[in-house]
Amino acid sequence: VWHLLPAIRSELVKSLKEEKIPQKDAAKHLGITPASVSLYVSGKRGVAMELPDDIQIKIRELAKKIIGEDMTPFEVMKSICPLCMELRKRKILCDMHKKIDDGIPEECDFWKNTTGCV
Repeated sequence: VWHLLPAIRSELVKSLKEEKIPQKDAAKHLGITPASVSLYVSGKRGVAMELPDDIQIKIRELAKKIIGEDMTPFEVMKSICPLCMELRKRKILCDMHKKIDDGIPEECDFWKNTTGCV
């Protein structure tokens, strides 16, 4: 959660900005403060990990869905959850943790059997 969710939110906020959505409206849809949105836009939050291209495409599609369907924060979170699960199953978090913690086994499969949000 410390790295993955902020990375997804950062991309989502940037996609909403590209769609000309004001920061206060982005904050409302994501259920976060306008100050948090500003930190994502400025690159001061959510930049600890780079997301794969296919996930970035899904995030851009989600931004368009948020606008088109006027999604609530709960609906947005439900849409983010499958992205988190997919990224965890790809071992992206394991790879990141290996860089910062020597104790992670080379064949880490902690998230392999993820079936839902944690």
